[in-house]
Amino acid sequence: MTRSATFCAFLLITGCAFGQTLSPAEQNTAIGAVRDYALSYTKRLPNYTCTQTTRQTLRPPGLFRTRVIEEQLSFVDRKEIRRTTRIDGHPVSPQEASGRLVGMSQGEFGSLLDIIFEPATGADLRWDRMATLDRRRVYVIAFRVPQPSGYVLTEPKRAIQVPFEGFVYADAQTRAVLRIRMKCVMIPADSPYQDLDLTLDYKAARVAGRDFILPTHFVLNYRTDEVVVASSGDFTNYRRFSADATIQFEGDTQ
Repeated sequence: MTRSATFCAFLLITGCAFGQTLSPAEQNTAIGAVRDYALSYTKRLPNYTCTQTTRQTLRPPGLFRTRVIEEQLSFVDRKEIRRTTRIDGHPVSPQEASGRLVGMSQGEFGSLLDIIFEPATGADLRWDRMATLDRRRVYVIAFRVPQPSGYVLTEPKRAIQVPFEGFVYADAQTRAVLRIRMKCVMIPADSPYQDLDLTLDYKAARVAGRDFILPTHFVLNYRTDEVVVASSGDFTNYRRFSADATIQFEGDTQ
């Protein structure tokens, strides 16, 4: 075989491998494998804490401003605990530290995965395609979560749940979820929210000498009747949660 013929054969083989379409049976198997990974995800995680740094740009009418928010984000006994530590580099008051800031991300450590893949939530899961993400072959699975299990939008006087839909990107070899892209749909007309979308990326991070697939970056954008907010954030400084630290869970009493 000549060099040109060999090269053409190589292109044909690799082209088939990278552009292959899974059969319906293989697609269902892939969705099932990613579901198994997602539903066991938080069970495999240790207790740990990290720093979440969020950069927000707000565009109210006639005004443009930015702020940087630092939070201590801990995962303890499969619960997320957040505490705001600094805003624009300045320490916050105890009231600000314990409060939840509107427009921040939520569900990084598994709750989004549980909602999407837990059969009881009634989410519609559909095979979409094979793709490449950060040089990895990934399954792309489309989803739609109904309103009763939907995304929580915090309004000034209430919190509502709305359906959301999007795509999950999972490593084709390990089945690990590497990205979630979602947007809220069917937001009620009387809500101040007009739209919200979130992209959440996961990568390997070392905690107590072991590597775990953990949140690394997110982009959250939303628009209301009064403001347009663009946020991006990073999760850094992962470390094992110390049993000596004092954490007050919501609803606990002294």
